[in-house]
Amino acid sequence: MAVWQFDFNVVPKEKSLIAEKICSEDILSWKQENIPSVEINFLEKQTSWTKDIIQYGKEDETCIQILYEDENLEEISCRLDLRSLSKKMLKEILDYVEKIGGMIFYEEKVYSPKLDEIIDLMKSSNANKFCQNPINYFEELSNG
Repeated sequence: MAVWQFDFNVVPKEKSLIAEKICSEDILSWKQENIPSVEINFLEKQTSWTKDIIQYGKEDETCIQILYEDENLEEISCRLDLRSLSKKMLKEILDYVEKIGGMIFYEEKVYSPKLDEIIDLMKSSNANKFCQNPINYFEELSNG
């Protein structure tokens, strides 16, 4: 993950309701979840570094990666490039999350795929701090 990317996982809504009772690894898994077939046509499909990942968008930009294990959907991750992310692209990604029955899992907490809520998370993220002032970001790291 690049420092300018806001990185999160998409988790099944049903598991998110009991997130406090299960470990992070279990909440990420889509095994035995019925997920509707929703086309990702707002990001270009890319060749991934492994045959087990279907990737949309470039890895160091905005992208969605769908991990399969033994041909079963295992995990969905998303990276948002805060240097170039448009509101339109963010809405399309959040619409996709909603259509597949997903929630946002960021820093060990679950969030709904609502635009205002995710924008607030992005604003307070390290990726945003870097994009706003890269020199200050690294100075804070070195002083930390």
